[in-house]
Amino acid sequence: MSDLSIDRHEPNALPALPEASTPISIRKAVMGDYPFIDALQKSEPRKLGFQFESALKKRIEQGNILVAEATRVNREQSTVNSGEGNPSVHYSLGTGHSPAKPVGYVLGVDRYYKRDDLGIIYQMAVVPEYRRSLVAAHLLKAKFEDSAYGCKLYCCWCAQDLVEANKFWEAMGFVPLAFRTGSEKTKFVNAQGEKVSGGRIHIFWQKRIRLGDTETPWWYPSETSGGAVGANRIALPIPPGTHWSDAKPVVLPPELVALPAAAGESEGEKGSNAKTPKRGGKAEKAKKEAGAGEKQAQPTGGLGGFSVGFGPSPEQIEAEAQAKQEAKRAKQAKKKAERARLKTNDPKLCAFSRELRDRWQEHVEAQPGLIESAAQARYGVGRLIENTTPTQPPEVIEEVIDEPKRLDAKRLDAA
Repeated sequence: MSDLSIDRHEPNALPALPEASTPISIRKAVMGDYPFIDALQKSEPRKLGFQFESALKKRIEQGNILVAEATRVNREQSTVNSGEGNPSVHYSLGTGHSPAKPVGYVLGVDRYYKRDDLGIIYQMAVVPEYRRSLVAAHLLKAKFEDSAYGCKLYCCWCAQDLVEANKFWEAMGFVPLAFRTGSEKTKFVNAQGEKVSGGRIHIFWQKRIRLGDTETPWWYPSETSGGAVGANRIALPIPPGTHWSDAKPVVLPPELVALPAAAGESEGEKGSNAKTPKRGGKAEKAKKEAGAGEKQAQPTGGLGGFSVGFGPSPEQIEAEAQAKQEAKRAKQAKKKAERARLKTNDPKLCAFSRELRDRWQEHVEAQPGLIESAAQARYGVGRLIENTTPTQPPEVIEEVIDEPKRLDAKRLDAA
């Protein structure tokens, strides 16, 4: 993990990745790194997304997070804003007691969509003071080196409006293959500089991580499921020659399922707020009947200024309990409908997306170099796989073994 150099004798290789501006060391994260990782992800929620505490700790246990540490002592203090409405989290970049402090991390796995040859980067973050010093590039290369031997591709999803982040992936040799629509609720800055919401585009980047590899076929998922959006999204290919920053069509996730009619609603009132009972419903009638019963139960005369009343009748109590149950069921039905986004897109649309992906793959494989021509890599950030195949077949030496002599050979000769 400490040696991050690249073989400069690799044929047709890009310039080797230089050392970081600040001496760093890269290691696997431990549980003690969780506060740093959590604070750094909360400082950039719009760019990094969000990983819950349980998910982050699980990734740490699985060894999927690498941390970069600055080995040179820097007594300046850094501030990472832990998010809107939360106090800033302070940590020292180096003290006399601790010569190495974390300055960045990468979260990724070497298996994506059950493919052993494809890994994915979920999060990459560096402390602001150490950005543009190749810390992120070394983290990325270390992640490639730490992956399983059979992993040949790495990918990531990056929002189109994050221009600097997309330029980083481009500089690292990733190529844009496809795109999908993000959350319709997420606000972002469009090309005109306006802060809008709805239809944020995610770009799918991919890279062949083995240096000199020109044969591993490109691939992208035709449909993604789950995630922060909680809905299936169709992925479409980016036509060769089209830049990742160009406008892309918006394919919004499915809308909410129509709300079921609450108890007591008429046909014309279906889909109205199930929380608010209809005027004249059973709950309101029960209240009126209970109030009328109390008034009727009050005696006309007073006893020393006190009045005597009687409780509601069993019928009224049963009506109130039934009204509460119906209101509870209506509330649960509404909550279920709000969560019940359509988990599957239109089957015809899914079939079209798969066919489009397969045709795109055939077109790309029939023209080698078509995708590679879009790469804008600056450095050879990749993994060097040594060639273990012998150049010449081993020489076979035939050994002649003489027949062992009999022990009584001398005696026979003498006779």
